[in-house]
Amino acid sequence: MRTLTVTTLAAAGLLSLASGASAAHANNHLTVTGQASHLRPAVGDLDNVRWTVTNTGDGHLDHVRLIASVPNGWTVKDGPGCTHAGANLRCDLGGLDAGRKVSVEIPMVVHRPVGAVQLRAWAMGSVGRLNVPGPETSFQVVVVAHH
Repeated sequence: MRTLTVTTLAAAGLLSLASGASAAHANNHLTVTGQASHLRPAVGDLDNVRWTVTNTGDGHLDHVRLIASVPNGWTVKDGPGCTHAGANLRCDLGGLDAGRKVSVEIPMVVHRPVGAVQLRAWAMGSVGRLNVPGPETSFQVVVVAHH
């Protein structure tokens, strides 16, 4: 699998939690990176797209979720345990401790005509009842004619 370094486009927010009479501050940050097995897939190829969510903060996050786009005309093969929500897949990843990461690999059959295709994903989590927004990330693959 060739790796493409992905730049995080938006940083997660800072969350303050109150604990009894004193306030404890927990920095909860998420990052999302992506890579594809083929950066130049041909029409009809199977391209495995892996999204990795990392908790770079110093506290545990509950209910971490990843939303990944499915390009127009591509089909998900043998679903990775994520559910379809329109043109996206929603992946419930569970809790994520500080410094830990979790990956989801999504096999997709390329059915789009030749040209650039943008792959996008974003993550979010929660601490108790408070939401922790995460970043949105994207990268591009270039679909080529069938070999």
